[in-house]
Amino acid sequence: MTYLEAVDLIRDIESRYDLMKVKYKGISVWPLLRINIIDAISGNNKTMKSTGSSAIKQVLSTLFYYNPLNYFKRKPIWLFAGFERRKMVGGLKQLRISGCVVKAFPDTLVIEKPGKEQTACPRSIIPEKTIVSESWLLLFVHVLAIFMRCGKIKLHNEAILTQALNENKIQFDYNNALRIFASQKKVFDLLLEITHNPQKVIIECPYTIMGYVWALHQKGIPVIELQHGVLNDKHYAYNSLYSSQILYPDEICVFGEDEYQYLINDNCHYCKKVYKTGLYFMDLAKHNFIDDAFKEYRNKYGYIILVAGQRGYEDAMADYVNEVAKRTPNCLYVYVPRNNDAGLDFNQNNIIYRPGANIYEYMIWCDVHLTISSTTCLECQYYKKPTIFYNYSDMSVNYYSKVLKPENGVVYTDSADEYENALETVLTKVFAYKEVFAMNTVEKIKKVIMK
Repeated sequence: MTYLEAVDLIRDIESRYDLMKVKYKGISVWPLLRINIIDAISGNNKTMKSTGSSAIKQVLSTLFYYNPLNYFKRKPIWLFAGFERRKMVGGLKQLRISGCVVKAFPDTLVIEKPGKEQTACPRSIIPEKTIVSESWLLLFVHVLAIFMRCGKIKLHNEAILTQALNENKIQFDYNNALRIFASQKKVFDLLLEITHNPQKVIIECPYTIMGYVWALHQKGIPVIELQHGVLNDKHYAYNSLYSSQILYPDEICVFGEDEYQYLINDNCHYCKKVYKTGLYFMDLAKHNFIDDAFKEYRNKYGYIILVAGQRGYEDAMADYVNEVAKRTPNCLYVYVPRNNDAGLDFNQNNIIYRPGANIYEYMIWCDVHLTISSTTCLECQYYKKPTIFYNYSDMSVNYYSKVLKPENGVVYTDSADEYENALETVLTKVFAYKEVFAMNTVEKIKKVIMK
């Protein structure tokens, strides 16, 4: 089952069963379970999460990457970020989404989720000073979850959940998901007991740590989300028929007008306190990447095509790129995978594979952008670069057809056979690019936090 099919199925199930009556310790847990179910039935859990020995190694190796005693410093703002969202700018590994928070409020404690290859990155190029690794929390959460296997998670109205799963032939171990959720709550409760509580907590991706959010709300601490990627009616974190004051954030900061209009619409039940704050990294990159990244290739190729890969769809994208590169030898294709370990092979000389490259620098200097449904298509609007979509499994159309129109410099292709016409279109026509991102991100974030 594809991701979009899974999303539609869960929406249908929500309309037929009163799943918010399924509760753990008085808390409706359906907002958590629906995300885990979609991951399970679509195979998304295999591509989105680190598992096994590699995940354990990643956690253990980063425990002392930052000083753990920073957890006990008195800071008014806590920020949950992720190492994988850092990008090199001006010799520093900047937080491309949430760096604006530290810029606006230097007296912020950053709690960072570990990332691959983090230990190979010198601590000296991390600009934040008061920072700790979330590895400590992750370690305790998973150890506690192992001990919790001895007992059974007690759910109120569990029969509603089992009926919904059985009647729709869904196999899903919800007890495991709930153990992690309960462990997150217990561990974060302890953290809040032994440290100085913040006034507000800002999180890039709260739907993966709902146990933390529950603990914060129980303490009366507001939670603010920063949009970190796709946010629309097809994203499983934001399209539920139900709302949750306990597990969803109190406020959310979004890139721009499209996300704002979606969230405030009556059909959306996620979060109604919405602010347009932009994307911090856009302006930062524009003012730092001033040298042509593709200067050495300009004499050999007519056009530079930037390919943005995606976790879970790299092979499909690579096959498409191999085919279109063969048909357009005057173009250089620069493929940047979502993960450095994607392990792709290409058979055309006019394809360069660049795992780990700073795709934002490439966006500024490319001629055309190519993707399935990466948010880089929105970021390319900022830099006035056209996008050709490979509409694999209808993902491009479902994600962006309501947001990006042909007049905005985008073409949707269903196969490589349509690519050459699409390329001619984006290279020869004049477009009116959208203002996707709000401006002055740091000032806007500062106002939100000070409310």
